[in-house]
Amino acid sequence: MDRRRFMKWLGLYSSGFLLGGCNSQKSPPSHDDPPVDYRNTVFVAKNGTPAQNIDKVIEMRFGGIDRFIGADDVVVINPNGQWSNQGASNCECCMALIDSILARPGGFDGEIVFCENTQFQLEGYWTAGAGGKIRNGPYNWNEMIQSYHDRGQTNVSGVRLWRNIDQPDDWPVIAGPASGQGWVRPEWRSPTTGCLFYLPYPIIRSPYSDRLIDLKNGVFDGTFDGQPPLKFIKMPNLNNHGNNANQDYAGITSAVKSFLGITELEGDYRGPFNDGHRHMHTYSDACHGGNKAFAAGEAVGAWMNHCRAPDVVITTAEWVGWGSRTGEDATRARTVGLADDPATLDYYMSKYVLWPLCTSQQYFNPDYDVSSNKTRQTIEGCVGMGYGTADESDIKKYVFDFDNPTVFGFDIDREFGEYFRGRSTMDEILELIEKFENRS
Repeated sequence: MDRRRFMKWLGLYSSGFLLGGCNSQKSPPSHDDPPVDYRNTVFVAKNGTPAQNIDKVIEMRFGGIDRFIGADDVVVINPNGQWSNQGASNCECCMALIDSILARPGGFDGEIVFCENTQFQLEGYWTAGAGGKIRNGPYNWNEMIQSYHDRGQTNVSGVRLWRNIDQPDDWPVIAGPASGQGWVRPEWRSPTTGCLFYLPYPIIRSPYSDRLIDLKNGVFDGTFDGQPPLKFIKMPNLNNHGNNANQDYAGITSAVKSFLGITELEGDYRGPFNDGHRHMHTYSDACHGGNKAFAAGEAVGAWMNHCRAPDVVITTAEWVGWGSRTGEDATRARTVGLADDPATLDYYMSKYVLWPLCTSQQYFNPDYDVSSNKTRQTIEGCVGMGYGTADESDIKKYVFDFDNPTVFGFDIDREFGEYFRGRSTMDEILELIEKFENRS
């Protein structure tokens, strides 16, 4: 009977049956398999340690870190670092991702560049003291990078992105990487408000390799030839943007809003640039009339179109501030969410992670009072530029709970791939099938 069950599942696998939203094929998967369409899919791990949660969402999405990050890749990670405490991306989660990359099967000879622009906060979490690391330790960003250097892992570097207005010599406005490090400022006009924007993106000089990393076009060594490959990972946190669980002009602060940390805001964050162009912090900009939250999300979508969409977005929700980003009204949610776009991820994380922590605050639910819900409007602005969805019926959700582990169809799918490679047995596959068929 067990062999019959094995052959039944093998038949489903080899006939191209879709298991758990992942791709099944007649031949065993390889590193060069055609990409599966993961649009509007969210992977969530909860109740594990930060390292367990990070590893699990990577495993669910990719099948392992080596299926995502190549041995020679240049990996740019952009966290939240504007605020202290849980206002910054959880440090243990960030280190778990870095550690996973460094320990990838087959080795890692590339480099990791950890970068963030804390705008008018100047130093932000880069230099946070003990009082600013509560619920987020053990390190600030500078200490975190130094901890890797102390272990001899100098291919992990930190780059504090400075605005041109703060460091004009080190961060000039340039046309491209032939001029070195600096900001490129593409123009864009909003199709809904008519406002003229700059959507700046950085060209970063690596402290480790001295290579220039053009976030739009790739690693530059006199030319762009795609080698080594560039991976871009957004790693926001999850918090209420306002105070005392009340909605403010921006709603939640998480994946969509975190793009303000990879761009440049000149002068006062309320904008505009000194020459009159608007910037992406549009919530307080009179140019946008009553559509300020929508305009902010739309500008983020435009930035991804004009620069680079992240390869993946990972939201750290180890601690979630439902009262504020930095205050004591926060809950340890022990959750990590992953998606290919920020809008879908914000929808899920706001509704199913943040809102349950303070159900009286209805505006944490993006489906509540959609005409006035700032979180919903920001998400819809991003969706309007081609990223994600605000329709829950379009979202595929895979949630793994370490307190109640489950097996998904794609786990069996991948185990069959290992079987064909000679790295798994029929008994191991049957054990997974048993767990899958007995899911509660």
